[in-house]
Amino acid sequence: MKWNWWSLYWGLWLLVGFCGPEFYALAKGQPENTLSAQVWKLEGPGASFARYMVGAFTLWLFLHFAFKWFR
Repeated sequence: MKWNWWSLYWGLWLLVGFCGPEFYALAKGQPENTLSAQVWKLEGPGASFARYMVGAFTLWLFLHFAFKWFR
């Protein structure tokens, strides 16, 4: 895979548009404002299957970016 402007766009989006607000909320001591906290709040108590599915998707997404982004 060759780097192009779309690679830069998605890389910046990931850092600025997603990680930026997440780390800012954690640094300010407001973990309830993170995306993961919002997902758990929407699922409510007793939604253990959905939590496993979200966790599995998150793990897949991380591995996809970690091992295939730079190919």
